[in-house]
Amino acid sequence: MNNINVDKSKFVFTQDTGVIYDEQLKSKAVGYYQDAWIRFKKNRASLIAFIILIIIMLMSMVGPHLRNYDLASNQESRKWTDRLKEMPPRISGLEWMGFNGQKTLEGFPQRFDVLLNDPNAEGIIIGNFSKPNAVGMVKVKVDFYKYVDYMNTYDSYLSLSIKEYDAVKAYEAANPGEVIIHEDGALVNGSYRVRLHFFKFLEVVYGNTNQDFWFGSTVAGNDLFTLMWEGLSVSLLIAFMVAAINIIVGIIVGSISGYYGGTLDLVIERISEILSGLPFMAILTLLLLRYGNTTWIVILAFTLTGWLGISALTRAQFYRYKNREYVLAARTLGASDIRIMAKHIFPSTVGTLITSLVLYIPGVITSESTFAYLGIINYSNAQSFGALLSDGQARMMSAFHLVIFPSLVISFMILAFNLFGNGLRDAFNPSLRGVEE
Repeated sequence: MNNINVDKSKFVFTQDTGVIYDEQLKSKAVGYYQDAWIRFKKNRASLIAFIILIIIMLMSMVGPHLRNYDLASNQESRKWTDRLKEMPPRISGLEWMGFNGQKTLEGFPQRFDVLLNDPNAEGIIIGNFSKPNAVGMVKVKVDFYKYVDYMNTYDSYLSLSIKEYDAVKAYEAANPGEVIIHEDGALVNGSYRVRLHFFKFLEVVYGNTNQDFWFGSTVAGNDLFTLMWEGLSVSLLIAFMVAAINIIVGIIVGSISGYYGGTLDLVIERISEILSGLPFMAILTLLLLRYGNTTWIVILAFTLTGWLGISALTRAQFYRYKNREYVLAARTLGASDIRIMAKHIFPSTVGTLITSLVLYIPGVITSESTFAYLGIINYSNAQSFGALLSDGQARMMSAFHLVIFPSLVISFMILAFNLFGNGLRDAFNPSLRGVEE
């Protein structure tokens, strides 16, 4: 083997000073929940759905208090709501969107002659009559608010109680020049039969200053806007209460069953199978017949067997994680069962459980509204969304607004819950952690 002599001076050190270090990491550590939030924000559909849900929930709290409509609050004032039934939607400034208070009436031409000839009825009829049908009836579009005010002011006598009559006279005396009662009558059987300016009378005596019905009025003359948000608050309250109870019970039972297994698991599974065989309709009907239609009875019916699905899901998750290496290490170090279940296994399952909770809520709302629509649930102290839809369906042809507004709100809410739940499912999926989309 030949040796080659190389001049030492030809060798140059590439780095003859300083110490070589590894390159410093410039990125920050991202936790599991922070990473889930980052991925959730990238899902625009879920983010928009979350914003919609926030708006709907806020409206369920403040919506019933936005309108000053108290005619249905007591027996004396409730008698006037019948004269305000099926009022079309009207919002000042949004007439171009259809909230103009107009309505199409059908009848014989003689019915509308008085509206054409009376100067006090000016502006009520909008447009021309349609062609008569086979029986001679015509259709005409009217400003329904002016029509109702005219019919109750000039075309009919109203019976006022002594209290109402005295309140009107006191207002007229305190405000010279303002006339509400334009044709007085004598006191007969405890009431005055008079002609008066109807809307002005409601404002003076009952403080009904908001004479526009934003979403129209119901068949009973109540404000649909107020009833709708009240019904939504009831549905959301029931849904969140049912979901919270079922989640708590399901997690406790499922974690015990999945962690310990063996005989305890078999016993819990047999009990679950027995309960799952009970028909929900029978449970709900029996409870309502025995204890009446109240919200807590409906919550009880939904929670008697509603926790079974959450329990089965939690059990499967605990079976999946209880023999992982970090769990065995914690057990070797002397950690108690409760600590292992709460600190080491449960955090790994929380993403799946949160997603199930979000998707469970719209299911409860849909079920509760369906049973209320069918008349099985009929609260004595609240108005449900399903009941509003049921009442509106019977009057769909003459008052379409009774169906369209509740349907739109509940449809947007269910869709938003589903999109939000899908976004959470992807955000909390451990296999997608750190994945850039």
